[in-house]
Amino acid sequence: MAISTEIVGRTFGPFVRDYTFRDLEICALGCGAGWDGETDVEYVNERDAEAPALKPLPIFAVPLTVNEEMTRTLDYGFDYSGSLHYGIDVRFHAPFRMNDRVETYVTQEAVWDRGEGRGSLSKQVGKSYSSDGTHLCTVDTYDCCIYDGGWGGPRPPKDAVDYPDRAPDAFKDERYGLNWPLVYRLMGDWHQQHIDWAYTEQTGLARPIAHGVSTAGAAMRHVISLLFPGSPERMTRFKCRFTSPVLPGAVLRTQVWTVGEGQARFRTVDAADEGAKPYLNAGIVEWA
Repeated sequence: MAISTEIVGRTFGPFVRDYTFRDLEICALGCGAGWDGETDVEYVNERDAEAPALKPLPIFAVPLTVNEEMTRTLDYGFDYSGSLHYGIDVRFHAPFRMNDRVETYVTQEAVWDRGEGRGSLSKQVGKSYSSDGTHLCTVDTYDCCIYDGGWGGPRPPKDAVDYPDRAPDAFKDERYGLNWPLVYRLMGDWHQQHIDWAYTEQTGLARPIAHGVSTAGAAMRHVISLLFPGSPERMTRFKCRFTSPVLPGAVLRTQVWTVGEGQARFRTVDAADEGAKPYLNAGIVEWA
């Protein structure tokens, strides 16, 4: 199927998700919370199942928009086998409840042509609302479809984030768990590149790769612990690009630069080779 821009500007939905505190915990576990039984357990300890009171990891906003139902619905003719998550920019407007029914409306905002051999780039914007109509979050999500470039469309805009010209103000290291992708996929991202070894071999990688959102969720835990520990609800914005695949078992190093009141830049790299292409780049975090 050829690339079509007919759906650009259209809004789809609602995509409905009924969730409980267990879904919040699955999401956090898929982003490494509690990997050793004690790190960031506030994201997975409901304390009382009858009246749960855990701290939702804000990355939960992303799978409300980024899931297979949305991907299959907003089909503009791309080759799904070559679909890679390119980046996210999330703004948080209200806290998540422990149990709720959320409706998400997704607009196909753009489809760009990166050129022959470089694929297409698309942007979707998801807006999620609680059962009482409260606007919870806005998720800008970008996908690169590597087999679909050179169709004559407009070129994508630049995405440049400036970093301070100094060493990071702080950093945090953590090994990405071997089974985290198997947990995170339960949020609705079923792409076989995250679980099927034979599928991944076709790409030349040694093993199935991490979900970009799972890696971002781990980095989100890191920046919260470094900048406003114990208060994830303070986060108002989280942005990053997925610039290199993470092989489970790698040690992530999230580097943070504070740039103003309630504003920081971050980058996630391979702790064993900081000079290699970052896993996450163009990182912005804001909090109140």
